Amino acid sequence: MDLRLDPNDRRPLYVQIADQLVEAIESERLRPGDRLPAMRDLAAQLDCALVTVSQAYDLLAARGRVTSRVGKGTFVSVVPAEPAAFARRWEPDVGRFARAERMEGVLEQLTRATAPGAITLATGHPAPETFPLQDFGRAMHRTLLDDPPESMQYRSSSGDRELCETLAGLLQSRGVAARASDIVVCSGAQQAADLVASVLLEVRSVVAAESPTYAGTLGVFDARGVTYVEVQSDLDGVRVDDVERVFSEYRPRLFYLNPIAQNPTGAVLPQRRAKQIVALARRYDVVVLEDQTGWQFTYDATAPPPLAAFDTDGRVIVMESLSKSIFPALRIGYLYCKGALADALELAKVRADVFTSTLTQRALWRFMTSPAYARHIRSSRALYRERRDAFMEVLAAVVPWSDLRAPAAGTNVWLNLPSRISTQAAFDECAREGVLVMPAEPFYPTRSGPPAIRVSFGHLTPEVAAEGLGRMGRALARIAPQSQVAAGNSP
Repeated sequence: MDLRLDPNDRRPLYVQIADQLVEAIESERLRPGDRLPAMRDLAAQLDCALVTVSQAYDLLAARGRVTSRVGKGTFVSVVPAEPAAFARRWEPDVGRFARAERMEGVLEQLTRATAPGAITLATGHPAPETFPLQDFGRAMHRTLLDDPPESMQYRSSSGDRELCETLAGLLQSRGVAARASDIVVCSGAQQAADLVASVLLEVRSVVAAESPTYAGTLGVFDARGVTYVEVQSDLDGVRVDDVERVFSEYRPRLFYLNPIAQNPTGAVLPQRRAKQIVALARRYDVVVLEDQTGWQFTYDATAPPPLAAFDTDGRVIVMESLSKSIFPALRIGYLYCKGALADALELAKVRADVFTSTLTQRALWRFMTSPAYARHIRSSRALYRERRDAFMEVLAAVVPWSDLRAPAAGTNVWLNLPSRISTQAAFDECAREGVLVMPAEPFYPTRSGPPAIRVSFGHLTPEVAAEGLGRMGRALARIAPQSQVAAGNSP
């Protein structure tokens, strides 16, 4: 069979293989019942990775073109001679579409482990005392008094014009050539991620993602049935050398990363890496989704520009939730992108819910354009920096065997565990001690990786956080390998 891969073709390699095989089936060069080449043989013939051929065969199976038989191979599907009889009763086969939840079991564990007096280091929630409720209440009051009734009619699907101008202005101040027309206001970052997925992804689409990364967005992509390729990270965020390896070998449709206040590690991606990643995305024709949530809370230096500041052809999408920087009940986020992508995302927004609450958007615009907003960001950053420093001082004392680094931004700390401790054992022992931590598995795109936990300090006073860390330290000391604890070795 004469199959060829074209490095200049914009389609991922596995899609090229699948499309050529579909053409062979439709032209009857491959007939029902014919056996496809063994995956190893075809990978050798095309000089590509075995996983690329596997993904192509999976895509053909999802399209109903082939059937795999264990131990025998993959065969062209036989088309039924007669259409199936109409069924008078129909029930959805939800088993075909249901996918394992990324947080399956974790939320249940956290709920079951909650007992009177328990302290949670697991949530990653912002501090309620930072919520600017009085200032926002005044902005809401002015909106109800000053805006004409017509402003509360059905409105633009992309968002309130003045709020879009304000959000675009913030991006401009960070080096992005943004306009109000480039903004789509969403009902939080989860909806923003889902709109991106609905436009760009289909079953078996290849998504590259840093590892570990934010579990909420991965959960959105899981629902689309994507295939993940992990990109390795270090203390400064995603590694450029591994980005290039993944882009060149797997040709992903989308690359997702969280460059500032990285959740769960708190890393901040250096500007030089951001520039290199955008250049690689251009070279390998990859769309980049960068989650800028929490960029306001960098502690030791000014937040670097978004990757979109270095984008020249409209392939970088910015996503941000305002839940962490203002308060979660706001439920407003946004997407920034240009060109055809922006048009497609706006249409997806119309399909989802037409538009986000105009009343909330108008109040948010008034708040963000008042002196109260800058004052709120400054005071919140100062509070979180104080809590971070106190948290890290106690954490270093209770886990002396760990190689810790204070988060450069955000309110989360990633704690690698000694190799002989499983994440589940650490969670269980901590729960018995009356403290809850977040297991690592949901943060790994493939749901497996080195044992670790995420602990968060934003919502806790230093006194409560110290008590929770003390409990965690006692729990881990009971199960940590004594040789490592005694020597103070990093796991």
